[in-house]
Amino acid sequence: MKTTKDKILNAAIDEFAHYGFDGARIDRIAHKSKVNKAMIYYHFPGKEALYASILRELAQTIADTITNNIAKVYETGNPLIIIEAYAYHISNLDRRYFMIVMRELASGGKFIKKIIVPTIIEPMTQIIGNLFEANKGTHINPALHPHYTMISVAGAVIFYNLMRQILHGTSLHQKLFSDDHVYEYIANLLTLMSHGIIKEDV
Repeated sequence: MKTTKDKILNAAIDEFAHYGFDGARIDRIAHKSKVNKAMIYYHFPGKEALYASILRELAQTIADTITNNIAKVYETGNPLIIIEAYAYHISNLDRRYFMIVMRELASGGKFIKKIIVPTIIEPMTQIIGNLFEANKGTHINPALHPHYTMISVAGAVIFYNLMRQILHGTSLHQKLFSDDHVYEYIANLLTLMSHGIIKEDV
């Protein structure tokens, strides 16, 4: 059973997805959640705190997914474990989060800098750097730059899922981006990461 706070957060995610931070209104969140404004302000001091809570929770789930798989990588020497876990997690997020992220980017990314950077990007940069250093020359190509590789992988997965939302309802979505194709996309990504694009002569 959903708590009052759960109802508020669900309605707020919907509101921020459709209107962005600047356009969102507490009145509409109260109406959608069927919770009075006083109760919303009891749980959250204001609209910014509510928005920040949603982004912080989103960021934390991504960070947890990565950190929870770090030990497996050191045990097996297979860095693709993190990429696979990350790709599955991102691909299974509520589509409204991608709408929030798109609106956040369009408005300058103030809260991404304030919340996403310290929660995910900065700690992950350190973690991935350590991982590369520990596996360089054995399981990881020493020519690769750890941070640019991290950005490339993260960007590829996020862009794929943004396109899933943008092209929803089109014929191209059905052909390339429907839920049925997520596993195929991730398998292709892992093949790309492990074998590259150019076929070596045998």
